[in-house]
Amino acid sequence: MKFSKILTALLTCGPALIKAASQDYARHLELSILFYEAQRSGKLPANNRIFWRHDSMVDAGKDNKVDLTGGYDAGDNVKFNFPQASALTLLAWGAYKWKDGYKEAGQWDYMKDLLKWGMDYFIRCHTDKYVLYGQVGNGSLDHGAWVAPEDIDYEYPSYKITASAPGSDLAAETSASMVAASLAFRDEDPTYADTLLKHGRELYEFAEKYQGTYDKSITDAKGYYRSYSGFNDELVWGAAMLYAATGEQTYKDKVDKIWNTPYGELDPDRFLGSTGPISWDDKKAAAYALMAITTGESKYIEESTRHSDLMVNYPTTPGGLWYDTNLSMWASNRYAANAAFTVAMLATSMDANDSKRKEYVAFVKKQIDYILGDNPAKVDYVVGADPSSPKAVHHRGASGSKGADKGPDENVFILYGALAGGPGAKDNYKDARNNYEMNEVALDYNAAFQGLLAFLITEGLNVPDPKQTWDGAWPPRQPKPEITWDWKLSADEASYMAGQPEISTGDGLKCASWCFDLEVDSNISVQNMWGGKLVETKGSTYTVCSEYDNGYLDGKGTPQHWNFNFKKPNGGNGLDILPKTAIFYCNGKKNGEAYLVNTDGSGAQTYGWEAGACRPSFLCDGSAPVNTSTKTATKTKTTTTKSSSSTQTSSSYCFSEKLGYKCCKACDTIYTDESGDWGFENNDWCGIPSSCNGQQQVENDVHESGYPYCKTTTDVVYTDSVKWGIENNDWCVIKSNSGASCECWSTSQGYNCCSSTSEVVYTDESGSWGIENGDWCGIKKC
Repeated sequence: MKFSKILTALLTCGPALIKAASQDYARHLELSILFYEAQRSGKLPANNRIFWRHDSMVDAGKDNKVDLTGGYDAGDNVKFNFPQASALTLLAWGAYKWKDGYKEAGQWDYMKDLLKWGMDYFIRCHTDKYVLYGQVGNGSLDHGAWVAPEDIDYEYPSYKITASAPGSDLAAETSASMVAASLAFRDEDPTYADTLLKHGRELYEFAEKYQGTYDKSITDAKGYYRSYSGFNDELVWGAAMLYAATGEQTYKDKVDKIWNTPYGELDPDRFLGSTGPISWDDKKAAAYALMAITTGESKYIEESTRHSDLMVNYPTTPGGLWYDTNLSMWASNRYAANAAFTVAMLATSMDANDSKRKEYVAFVKKQIDYILGDNPAKVDYVVGADPSSPKAVHHRGASGSKGADKGPDENVFILYGALAGGPGAKDNYKDARNNYEMNEVALDYNAAFQGLLAFLITEGLNVPDPKQTWDGAWPPRQPKPEITWDWKLSADEASYMAGQPEISTGDGLKCASWCFDLEVDSNISVQNMWGGKLVETKGSTYTVCSEYDNGYLDGKGTPQHWNFNFKKPNGGNGLDILPKTAIFYCNGKKNGEAYLVNTDGSGAQTYGWEAGACRPSFLCDGSAPVNTSTKTATKTKTTTTKSSSSTQTSSSYCFSEKLGYKCCKACDTIYTDESGDWGFENNDWCGIPSSCNGQQQVENDVHESGYPYCKTTTDVVYTDSVKWGIENNDWCVIKSNSGASCECWSTSQGYNCCSSTSEVVYTDESGSWGIENGDWCGIKKC
C-alpha cells in the first residue's frame, strides 16, 4: 500500500493537510447559484428562495420612460451592466460547455433561471438597434448610503450608449453574454435562443460600427468600472462567440482583423501576448481559448497554450493560491479562479491522455480546493458552506445594518454562496465587513469560480460531503416564533406612567429591525418615546419601530428595550394600561413577518394571512426546493447496479411514495441515494420496496440527518457528530453499539490505536487511519 510514503508526505506538509477540505463541488455549485438569487433586482418571483430579499427598484428606467427592471446588482445597489455582462458571459459559456456538471449536481433548472433573469434584463436594456442602457443608479449617491436594495430612498437614474455616445466594450460584451446564453438554451428552448442570438448580432454590429469606450459616454461608471483595456478585447471576444454560435466566416474574419494586426509591444491596443488573467475588463485570454476550441487551428492553440502555461506556472501564496502582486491584493480568490477558467476552457478540448491536460486539470483543482478550505487559514471562502466560512462579508442587504462599521460584527443574514474576496499574499485573512479587499463580494467574483465547479464535476472529481447539519447550513432550519414580551411599568406622576417593554427572539429568529402595532385603551395616549420611533398613529393603535443598529434581535434571547410615557385621564384609577394587542413585525413592517404577541407574556403566534404558515414557505417540508422532474446524483462515482429477487413480495414498505414516486414492481436497483434504492420503470423513477431485500423495512432505518444507516459496512471514513461509512457510492451512518467491543486492528501492523476523538485522514484496505503525536494510529472498528 506504499503506506510509509503517504505518511511521509502528510507529515512533512504540515498540519494544514491533516484534515481534508471539502471537494463537494456540487454542493458549492448549488450555493453559488443561491448567491446570484440573492442579487436579483426587480420584482422577485413567487419561488424566491432568499427569504430576506424583497422587491427592489421596481420602477427602474422611469426617468427615461423605459422598463429596466430585473438583472442583478452586487454588494452595492447600482446595476453596472459592464461587469454584470462579463459575469453572465462566463456563466453562460460554462453552462453551455459543462452542462453535464450542472445536471449531475441537480442544478440545471436553477442555472437556466439564473441566466434567463439576466438575459431578460439585457433584452429590456436593448431598446433600439443602436441604443443600449448600461447602468441603473448613480455610483456617488449609492456609495453614500448603506441600505438594502428594497430600502433605497434615493434616485437611481439610468444611463445609455447610442450612436452619438458609443460604448463598443459594453455593447460587444453584452452581445457575447447573450450569444453564449443562446448556446446554453439552444437545445431546450430554441425560440428563446433565437431571440438572444438576434440581439447579440445587433449589439455586435453596434459595437463595431460606432466605436469608443463606454465610460466616456456613461461617465459615472469611470470611478467604479473604468474600461482600462479598451475595447479591442471585447470586439474579438464578441466575434469569437458569434463564430462559435453560427459558424459564419464573417465573424472569424473580424477576429483575425484584430488578431493579425502587428501592434507594437507597448501599444495599449495590442491584443496578443497577454500576461494576465481574464477579468470583467480584460477578455483577451478567453478569446484565445475560445478560438482554439472552436477552430482547432494552430495559431489559436499556440497562443492559448502559451497563456495557459503562464497561468499554471504563475507565483502563488505559500499555501498555493495563484497570486499577482498588482491584482490579487483586491479579491485574490476572484483572480485565482479567473486564471484557472481559461486553462479549463483549453483543457476541455484536449485529449484525455494528454499529460499537459492532466497538468491543467490539477492546476484548476488546486485553486478550487484552496478556495474550499484546503488552505493554511482553514477557511472555506464560500459563505454558508462550512462553519469556517466568512460571516461578515461586505454586503448591504445581508449585513442588516446601516453601515459597514455598524450593527453586529456578523451579518444578520447569511449570503449563501457568495465567494469572499480572499486572503493576502501570505494566506492571511480577516473576516470583517469593512475589510473591502478581502471580504467584498460581487457578481464577477463567483462567475469563473462557479463554472470551474461544473468543470470539475464533469471531470469525475466530485466527492460528496455528508449532509450538512450544523447551524446555518443550507437549507436553513425553519425558526419557530419564540418571541418573549416583558412589560414593565413605573409611575412618574399621578397621571403619567412609564412603559418599559422588552422584546427578544429565540431559536435563531433574527430580526435586523422590528416594529410593533400596539393597541391600547382609547383613554390612554402615548406622550414621549426613547429607543424606538413612533412612525404612525391610527386611533388607539400606535406603530413603534426600532432604528437599525439599535434594536437588532439576535435569535438567542438577548432582550432589546424601549421606553415611552403615556397619559391616563384623571389619574386613570382602575384603568387597564396593558396593551390589548401587540403585533410584532420581524425585519420591519413593510416586508417583515408578522406575529401576534400575547401581552401577558405567554408567547407569540403567527398572525393574519400568515397564521399557521411556515416562513419561508418553501421550507415548510424542512428541505430546500429541488428539481423533482428527474432523480440526479450529486456524486461522480459510477452508479452501481444490483439485482435482488426478480419481484417484490406482497408485504412491503415503499419509501418513495412519500416523495411522489411510485413503488417499483421489479427489484432491479440502478441508483441509490439517502432516501433509498431506486429503479426505473415506465419512463420514470420508482422506489425499490423493502420486500426486495427479504425484510419489512421500517422508517427508522434512516438517521435524523436524512442519510440511511449502513446495512453492512463498519468502516468509518469520516467522523463528526456521527460515524460515516459509504455504501452504494453514497454516505451512510454507522450505528453506534455501546455494548459491542471495538477492534484495535492496527497493533498487528505496528501502529497504536487512536483515541476516540481522532479524525479519519486516510482509509485503505486495512481500515481508517488517524494521526496522533506525529504518527499514524488506527481508528477502532466497533
